[in-house]
Order: sequence, then structure tokens, then C-alpha cells
Amino acid sequence: MDIKTGFFNVLILGAALLAATILAFGFSQYAFFEDTSYSERLDKISNEGMQLVQLTNEVLLYGEPRALDQWQQQYRDVGLLIDDNSLPSKPELQEILGPLRIRYAHLLPLQEKLTQSRDRNADSQVVDIIASQLYQDSTQLQASLRSLKSAADESFKSAYETVKHRQVIIFSLFTGLVSVYGVFVSLLFRRTILAPLYDLRQTIHSLRDGQAAKAPVHDDDEIGAVCVTFNHLLDEQETARKQVQSISERFRNIFEQAAVGMSIVSPNGDWLEVNQCLCDILGYERSEFLAANYQAFTLPENLQTDILRVKDILSGKKVYDSWETRYRRKDGRPIWARITTALARDGADSPLYFVTVTEDITERKEADARLLEINRQLEEQTTELKRTNADLESFAWVASHDLREPLRMVSSYVGLIKKRLGPELDEDMAQYIGYAVEGSKRMDALILGLLDYARIGRRGGTFESVSLADVAQESLLNLSVSIQEEGACVTLQEGLPKVIGDRSELVRLFQNLIGNAIKFHHPDRAPEVSVAFEDKGSEWVLRFSDNGIGIDPDYYEKVFRIFQRLVRKDQYAGTGIGLSICRKIVEHHGGRIWVLSEPGEGSTFFVAFPK
Repeated sequence: MDIKTGFFNVLILGAALLAATILAFGFSQYAFFEDTSYSERLDKISNEGMQLVQLTNEVLLYGEPRALDQWQQQYRDVGLLIDDNSLPSKPELQEILGPLRIRYAHLLPLQEKLTQSRDRNADSQVVDIIASQLYQDSTQLQASLRSLKSAADESFKSAYETVKHRQVIIFSLFTGLVSVYGVFVSLLFRRTILAPLYDLRQTIHSLRDGQAAKAPVHDDDEIGAVCVTFNHLLDEQETARKQVQSISERFRNIFEQAAVGMSIVSPNGDWLEVNQCLCDILGYERSEFLAANYQAFTLPENLQTDILRVKDILSGKKVYDSWETRYRRKDGRPIWARITTALARDGADSPLYFVTVTEDITERKEADARLLEINRQLEEQTTELKRTNADLESFAWVASHDLREPLRMVSSYVGLIKKRLGPELDEDMAQYIGYAVEGSKRMDALILGLLDYARIGRRGGTFESVSLADVAQESLLNLSVSIQEEGACVTLQEGLPKVIGDRSELVRLFQNLIGNAIKFHHPDRAPEVSVAFEDKGSEWVLRFSDNGIGIDPDYYEKVFRIFQRLVRKDQYAGTGIGLSICRKIVEHHGGRIWVLSEPGEGSTFFVAFPK
């Protein structure tokens, strides 16, 4: 139970105790009023009866009509009081009221007789006898009334004593209960509030004295929750302290063991702390650093730049800064250093110190200088290489023309010899001439293939967005004769993508791959070729699949080498340059090409273009 609910219940108990006491006093007063009301009624009967006795004496002495009227009225009033049913039926009261009622009842007949006797002027002796009897009854009534008065006084006195005794008991009981209630509340307050607060105070004093302590949790109430929260904060503080200590130790280890120079510098430039690496970089001892200002180590031509950058950080324009400067080592040799510094501030945003990292970049600067010289030499060599390539390209064109011209001449003159001799040629001579013509044609095809291979990437064509669907259609148009002659079926997947490249080279790529699939078909079936693609995220992967003769896995790499043929010349024509050209085109476009095949079942060439 929480403290609020507990003390609310205690307050309810106190209120109930106070209400019970008020009710008890109220009941006592009510009983007293009832008892005194009973005494007052008896006293009123006594007083009214005494007036009746006094009026009776007046009637006996004077007998005036006015007195008779008053007597009769008083007689009725006393009768009403005596016959009151609300009077308590106590035995001692009935002993008084019984004779009183009898004596009261005798008065009226005697009074009427006396009045009649006087009205009739009866014998005086008779009147005197009746009057004497009336007087005696009146006197006896007066005695009963006095007894009733004494009873009323005794009843009032008893009621007063009873109420006083009752109130003393109620007050004593209330005082006792209030004392018990006060002790209970004080004990509850001490146990619930004072004791936990005292323990919490003792815990705080122990913590101030540097002792490890925890606040005891007495109950699951508000103060208990405060103690639990306080202990939780202590745990968090201890965890934070350990983390700060660990971070401090790590920073110290990093600071001391860092492979770069690290230092802590005051806002006015005095060294506060340096690590061994910085000492090694500049060649000074740690004590020499701490006794000097950073300006003593900076070359004069770099000092002004350093001061301006530090001022920018101090003014708040920058949180940190990094720049290159030059220091003077102890041996007098200047070195290049890259400085990275940040300013630590306190809670009032006042500068405390700079944390600076110093990296020796002397070797890098020297390497940069050497690299600049190497780049200059490379640029000169590139210019020379471009000139040489241009010369080689010109030479290739001239050589191709000069090489092909003798071949055409040899082929032409051999043809003329064959035509001139005609029937005189025997079978062997005709075969030799055929070999010579065929060799000339192959040599011409090889020269053309080499020229095409050399031209890849050198034609000066610009790269642009090219639709592979258009490229495929153009290549099929160029291969329409071969497709018709071989009865080939070529299918293209819808939605072939666009790539960045040289359109003419891409047409050559498609034409070579589809043309090879048609040329190297299986002799027992018509060629079937399909071109499909996949989206692989960062690249498009094209698939050129056929049902041809296939390729042995041992030759997957060999087929892309120049002049490499896997079949005999008499079976399939060709120079062995086509797939080499395909690879060069693909690599010129930043892509990849590879093949998967099963001998006798067909091959699939994969071409991957970057998006």
C-alpha cells in the first residue's frame, strides 16, 4: 500500500473516531435532555398543583366567582399534567402519583358540594364540614405535591450526576483512543516516512564520504519507489563512472599509443600534454614541449596561417579544422605535418583546450612531388604512344593494302594459269592450283579479320543509348541469307533493354554470335537460336542459346582466343577471329562474356552489360 492511501485510511479512522465521539457526546446530551425533561414535567406538575392548592384556599376563604373560574381552569390543567401518558412508569414515581391522583380526584366533588351549599344558603355547619374536608384534601394534595417536588429534584440531580459521569467516561475513552491514535499515527509516520528518510539521509552522507552505499527499500510505497529510483540512479551513475573511467583509459591508451602525434594545447598555445609519437616526430622530449609554446616549433612562413585558423575555431566560426603546415625539428630539419584540431568547451561555452592530431606527411609530400614528375613523364609517354598508335594504324592500313594486293595478284595469275592450260592440266596440277587459290583466299580473310580486330575501339564512334531490340533486328537483316539457306529459326525476347555503347560494334557482336550459332549447327537438325535477357540489378545479362554442336568445357576459354579453332576447316569455314572480336567488343563496353555448353546439345553465350 502506498503512503497516500495509508494516511488517507488513517485520516478516515481519525474522522470516524471523532465522529463516534461527537455522536457519544450527542447521545449523552440527548439522554440528559430526556432525563431533565422528565424532571421538568414533574416539577411543572408540582408547581401547577401548588397553584391549585393556593386557589383552593382562596375559594375556601372568599368563594368569589372569579376565584371559582380560575380554580376550575387550574384543576383542568393539573388534570392534564397528571394524566400525561408520557410520564415514565417507575415504581417509586407511581407510589407518589397514585395518592396524588386520588387526592386530586376528591377535590372536584368537594368543591362542587361546597359551591352548591353556599348557593343554597345551606346550614353553616354543613358548609364548614365540607370546607374542612376540602381543606384537608387540599393539604394532603399539597403534601403529595411536595413529595413529587422532591422526586423531581432528585430526578434532576440524578440526571445531572448521570450525564456528568457519562461525559467523564466518554471524555476518558476519547482521550485514550486519541492517545492510542496519536501513538499509532506517530509510529506509522516514523516507520513509513521518518525511518526511510533517515536511512536515505545516511546513504547520502555515506556517498558524500566516498563509501559505496545503497538506500534500503522498506516498503513498496512512494518512498520505496524513490529509494528504488535513487538506487537505480546510483547504479547508472556507477555504470557511467565506469564507462567514463573506461573511456578515459581508452583515450589515454589511444593518446599514448597512437601512430600519429596527439597533443592537448591551451587556448593561448601552451602545450598541456603530448604523446610519445609527437615527441618522435619533432625530436623533442616531453618536458621540452610542456615548457614551450607551439609557435616555437612552427616555421615563420606558416605561423600566420596557423594563428588565423585557430582564431576561427575560438570565435565559433568552425567546430574543428584541418590543414597542412610545417614544423622545425630539433635537429633543424623542416617537416610537413597535417594538423587536425578541435576545441573543447565548458558548460558556459568558454574554451578549455585544443585536442590536436599531428600526422607527419613529409614522405607523402615528397612522394607527391615524385608522382607529379612521374605523371609529367607519363603524359609525355602517352602523347608519344598516341603518335605511335596513329603511325601503327596508318601502317596497318598500308600493310593490309600492300599484303592483299600481292595475294590478289597471285590468285589472279594462278587463275589465268589454270584457264590457259585448261585441259592440259592433270589432276594433281589442278589440285595444287586449287590449294594455291584457297590459300590466297584464306590469307585475305585473315588479313581482313586482323584489321577488324584492330579497329575495335579505334573507330572513333561515340557511346550513346542504343536499343538492343533495334540492334538485333539489324543483325538479323544482315544474316537473312544465311538464315534462309540453313532454315534457321531465330527468336528474340520481347523488350530487349537499352545500353550505352557503339551501335555499329553492338550490331557486329549480335551478328557474330547469331551467325556462329547458325554456322556451327548440328548436321541432323535445323538450327534454332534464341536471344533472351535478365535484369541482374546492376547489369543486363543477355543469353544467346542454340542447339548446335556444343563446346567441350575444357575449351570454354580457348574459344575466345584469336585464331583458335575447335573444328576442321573442311567441316566449318572461318578464321577463328569472330569470338575474339566479340570479347573485345564486350570488354570495350565494360562488360563480360562467357559460355556454357554441352557437346552435341548446344551452347549458351552470356553477355553482361553494365546499366
